[in-house]
Amino acid sequence: MTRLFFIILLSLSLAACHNKTSGTRGDDSSAVATARPQTPIDTVKQVVMRAQQQNKLYTTECKVHKVVLFSDNGKIGGRLLDIDKPGYRKVAVPLDVTLKGYVDFSTFDSTNVQRTDSMIIITLPDPQIVITASHIDFKAARQYVSTFRSNFNDEEITQLAKQGEDSIKQHIGQYGLVEASRNAAARVLIPMLKQLGYPESNIVVRFRKDYDNKDLIRRVRTLNTPAS
Repeated sequence: MTRLFFIILLSLSLAACHNKTSGTRGDDSSAVATARPQTPIDTVKQVVMRAQQQNKLYTTECKVHKVVLFSDNGKIGGRLLDIDKPGYRKVAVPLDVTLKGYVDFSTFDSTNVQRTDSMIIITLPDPQIVITASHIDFKAARQYVSTFRSNFNDEEITQLAKQGEDSIKQHIGQYGLVEASRNAAARVLIPMLKQLGYPESNIVVRFRKDYDNKDLIRRVRTLNTPAS
């Protein structure tokens, strides 16, 4: 009788263990069946969309102070007879010009994004430079005119200031606007790319080439005129 009771008790214990194990496996099978694979994020599409939201990103500003010097050594007469005008006429015209560099992201697309297994390379649209302000300090202008000559009028001073502005354009490469624009654009884009999972050490932000002074001259425009 004791032996029969032991056999029955052992059978019940085995059955309980079997039910417990079967129940656990059933739960795991259910979890596996209901799990859904995550859709991978299209990084390029996200980068393009977020970059385009920047539209025109004004990245840097540069204020240039220039004093335009002019000396009038005019002559009277034609080809056969040149006579120096009596006396002298000189002027110094202070000029302040504000330059702004920006990157236009409205043309940014997937061709500006290069992705490898670990790196992402952003090629910025070409930089643009705009003259947003040009101020002539008429009060600070200094004229040195002899008794027999007339003073410079406002129109002449304005024309001289325009020559000074043109001179600033011709030396646009020396103001460091391109590198400042790249650095400023990187400060905007890198945090965005880090949110998408890229370490900062694996992010490259660049322009498509190194721009020389002639390239930049063609990209300078005055405010409210079309970009090149």
